[in-house]
Amino acid sequence: MSLDKPSTALTSRQQVAVVVLAAALVGAVLAPSVYAATNDPDDTVAVVEIEGPVTTALADDVESELADIRANDSVGAVVLKLDTPGGAPVASERMYKAVQRTSQDMTVIASVQSISASGGYYAMAPADEVYVLPTSTVGSIGLNAPAPRTTSTPLGPSGPDKAGGNPTQAWAQQETLADTFIDAMMAERGDEFEMPREEVAKADVYLGTEAVQNGYADEIGSLNEAVHAAATAENLGEYTVDTRETGGAFGIPFLVRTDAGIVAIHANDPGYADVKPMPATFVHWPAVPHVDTIEQFSEPDLRSGGATSTERGATGNTTARLTGGVGA
Repeated sequence: MSLDKPSTALTSRQQVAVVVLAAALVGAVLAPSVYAATNDPDDTVAVVEIEGPVTTALADDVESELADIRANDSVGAVVLKLDTPGGAPVASERMYKAVQRTSQDMTVIASVQSISASGGYYAMAPADEVYVLPTSTVGSIGLNAPAPRTTSTPLGPSGPDKAGGNPTQAWAQQETLADTFIDAMMAERGDEFEMPREEVAKADVYLGTEAVQNGYADEIGSLNEAVHAAATAENLGEYTVDTRETGGAFGIPFLVRTDAGIVAIHANDPGYADVKPMPATFVHWPAVPHVDTIEQFSEPDLRSGGATSTERGATGNTTARLTGGVGA
């Protein structure tokens, strides 16, 4: 071997070192890609809490939260945590549409706690599955509204509705609201219901165990089981849970049932503006507490905007009983 030129051949030890170094460099380049491939960005299950009466404020929050969830790439599935007797028809339908829109993008599972009836059931119907506890209450698919008063049709400048209500049209509007609710439920769960439309329209309620048997719910299970089912449906590996509250402490009124119908109270110590009759509701009637009197205001007061008729109670407080018929 000549001593004038150094050898360019690598020894076995050097060859091994080069291979190890090359592997390390390749690993450093590819590791982020491999990590991303094994850790999908959709690794969060969002739990949206829907609690209390269904109101405009609650619908605003639910729509906002679900829109944010749909725009968030880190959320892979949604669980609706429900505990509501129902409420306002328009708010219920808005929530229904928001849930329906979200279920087109990802798995949505409803988890009923104590109750999800009437407008609450309406809102959750587009979910892929409904989980209930054995003692949960679901159903009450129908409209609760005061019976239209049988007065003569008032005449207005350009039509019967310009100067007042039309009893015939009021009945028709209530029937349309009820049919809209029932039709939507048949479209969403008609294949699951073990009863015809006529039976669904009776607005019965069912405990969780019976609801699974008749198709009003799909599974008996807790909130945690619903979360796990949502994650499994989207093939999420290790996932986190993001709980989102809606409604707010002062956004949801307290509903009470009087002899005249449902009244929404918007404050702990309500004044006139804080007590509002609800002309039509998707609400489970027995779930709303009944009161005999409303302090300070009678039905004419609530209609006319001023105190006109009161009676003195035994305690000295000014009270008035609300009167009038109620139709279901």
